[in-house]
Amino acid sequence: MATEASSFENLGYELHRFLGPGEIVLLSTDGVKLLKPEGSRKNICSFLWIYTGSPSSIYDGISVESTRERCGRYLARRDNVKADFVAGVPDSGVGHAVGYAMESGIPYRRPLVKYTPGYGRSYTPPTQEIRDLVATMKLVAVRDVINGNRMIICDDSIVRGTQLKNLTVKKLWDNGAKEIHIRPACPPLMFPCIYASSTRTTAELACRKAMRALEGKDIEDPSEYLDTTSSKHANMIDWIRRDLNVTSLKYMTIEDMIAAIGLPARQLCLHCWLGK
Repeated sequence: MATEASSFENLGYELHRFLGPGEIVLLSTDGVKLLKPEGSRKNICSFLWIYTGSPSSIYDGISVESTRERCGRYLARRDNVKADFVAGVPDSGVGHAVGYAMESGIPYRRPLVKYTPGYGRSYTPPTQEIRDLVATMKLVAVRDVINGNRMIICDDSIVRGTQLKNLTVKKLWDNGAKEIHIRPACPPLMFPCIYASSTRTTAELACRKAMRALEGKDIEDPSEYLDTTSSKHANMIDWIRRDLNVTSLKYMTIEDMIAAIGLPARQLCLHCWLGK
């Protein structure tokens, strides 16, 4: 048994089945014994497919890499920006960018590469200082690819926005980017995760910073900003765009994200975006 299906491949094992919510089994030399059947309620973290899962993994029968490619396709279908190439922020943004390139026909290129595969995810360390250090060191800009070009940059998400602004976008501008169009593969994150420790408060989220700047105070009910057709939502996105210092910013819709994953909304945890 393993939490990641990809761990079986190189060991010569085959995937038998996925355990259901709350299910308990006993593995012994006599075989597999069911101790507790799976429950009826399923709420799988959507971020597994969008960001945190390994590209080679499968959750509930759904491939992470294929889901990210579908996310990129959905982003491209709702977009009409002109660009010289599409790129992904390594590593988790790469699959999204590949899907965008396949759907749009815009070439895929690599303006940013990882310094070494050993650097891990930069949004999970407990302090901003460590997060910034990892983000600074792990990506290297390729000036010959960047200089003079208009680029669509696909990322998995914008959590705090500080790393994207100071350590990714800045590297692109410093190396001669002509235009930078950011396309996150999930909607604006409005609420901290109630299970993990990567985000702890609403105050640190980029969307909440925008709302606080626009309102002049913290607000308890963000429902007007959750409405993608409202002027407040549009103002929030534009504030983040200006704060990031990019040419344009367009998020994935919640409907497209759910469709890309392929499970009913009732079987997904969408708390980070909807607060429930």
